[in-house]
Amino acid sequence: MKFRSIIVFLISAWGWAQDAPLQVEIVKNSSYEAPETFGKHEIRINALGLIAGPTIEINYERILNPSSGFGVGMLIDLSDNDFTTQNFAITPYYRFYFLGREDYGAKGTFVEIFSAFASAENYEDNYNDYGYVYRETNEFQISLGASLGRKWVNQKGYSFEIFIGGGRYLIQTSGYEAHLRLGFSVGKRF
Repeated sequence: MKFRSIIVFLISAWGWAQDAPLQVEIVKNSSYEAPETFGKHEIRINALGLIAGPTIEINYERILNPSSGFGVGMLIDLSDNDFTTQNFAITPYYRFYFLGREDYGAKGTFVEIFSAFASAENYEDNYNDYGYVYRETNEFQISLGASLGRKWVNQKGYSFEIFIGGGRYLIQTSGYEAHLRLGFSVGKRF
């Protein structure tokens, strides 16, 4: 008896549904729209180098996908101080982004693996009649290293990043054995 009443109920509900008009309402909510996507190229300048001492560092990055990118940086030290151990450097790098890469891609926390081809300072010990003196020379160095950082990208495509890392020179000399990679960079994605 219960089985018959269920079948009768389903048939009557189906018949009633056939007579009822179907209404669909589309509501547009802009908060759920996909963000504007930008190009796969980004140029940045390291503001820390400009502030701390006349050092210019310009970086170009090619975005491969939302979680990775590769690029190259060029550093020119215009000062005579000991703030950097590199006078000129070309630094190719690869970055892996994680945490927060969903909006515009290639943003959030990143780990960077880099190599630097640099003209580095080297100090040689010399003894003269008056005692112990240093003699500064420049030599070509190659280094490998890693950095950790965070990048933010706004809705207009402007980027800001902070990073810190270090590299070790592969050619052993009496000068520095390692160097620091540090920055606060501002850029534009296009």
